[in-house]
Amino acid sequence: MGAVALVLTACSDDSDDTAASSSSDEQSPLEEYMGGMYSSGFGNRAVSSVGSEDREMSEEERQNFQRFEELVAECMQEEGFEYVPRSADDLESANSEFEEAFALEPEEFAEEYGYGFTTLMAGNEEEPADPNEEIREDMSETEREAYDRALWGDMTGTEEAVSEEGAEQTAPPEPPAPEDRGCQGQASAEVYEQSEGESVDMRDFDGLMSDVSALQERIRSDPRLEDAVSEWQHCMADGGYPDFEHPDDAEQSVLQRMNELYTASQEGEDGGSSGMMTNPFDELDQEELAEIQEYEVDVATVDYACQQEHYLETYREVAFEMEEEFVEQHKEELEQFRDEVVQRGGQG
Repeated sequence: MGAVALVLTACSDDSDDTAASSSSDEQSPLEEYMGGMYSSGFGNRAVSSVGSEDREMSEEERQNFQRFEELVAECMQEEGFEYVPRSADDLESANSEFEEAFALEPEEFAEEYGYGFTTLMAGNEEEPADPNEEIREDMSETEREAYDRALWGDMTGTEEAVSEEGAEQTAPPEPPAPEDRGCQGQASAEVYEQSEGESVDMRDFDGLMSDVSALQERIRSDPRLEDAVSEWQHCMADGGYPDFEHPDDAEQSVLQRMNELYTASQEGEDGGSSGMMTNPFDELDQEELAEIQEYEVDVATVDYACQQEHYLETYREVAFEMEEEFVEQHKEELEQFRDEVVQRGGQG
């Protein structure tokens, strides 16, 4: 981690860090409508995907979860398999590492977890052992495939359509019916979808999501960021990473390494998929995973220091201005998204 120490010294200034940190705490115009699903800050992808809200489950949530687990167990028994219902305490224990991690300041988070892609997604080693995973491990491969199919439904098929030219194309996937989602899907439909009413169809917001994606690309390529990107590149090179052209590239380099490792683990002897894995990280080469985790922490720590000093303040100025214009143009859609998705999902 010598390169990290060097870049932190070369690219830091106490007064500037304080200002940047303060400004990065401010919610962007789009975040006000999209919550944790959208972020204009450092390491936003991992943080947004997991969420950082620290709260205990309500009594109603605990009861719903317990009922859900009991229904899964009853359904699996009917399918001829044993399933041990988990308790709400088990779930909260599994979430405790995330809560502790996202309570850290951004710099501490980067130094400890990188972006949170491989370091947190691997799970909490201190959480109670899952008896259902132990049940799976004692099965033959054929039994395990049948168990997974009963629990999750058939997840291997993809709907294919044939174009007018006769070429095969993958059709947009239709949401499977509860009876096709295994015991987990059936229990979820009975406990959660019935209690919350009709579930939100995210396809209703495809147009909005496409517009948000286009906005992000316009922000990314705005000429006002060119000098900031150049300074960030030089800072990253001083920290031992001379090949990145844009701040997004640092995060993407971690995801690319992780995808390559995951793909390799999925390949069977015939070069095809080896089947469903309920916990993919358990199937990965642990030495290679550890190397990627070390790389992630190192590159994220350098990236954080360089963004704070050279990039983030300018980026947020540009992003806030363009997001404000976007909100004015899409206010009705964003309000609908906030009311139907963010607030119902507890992410606002």
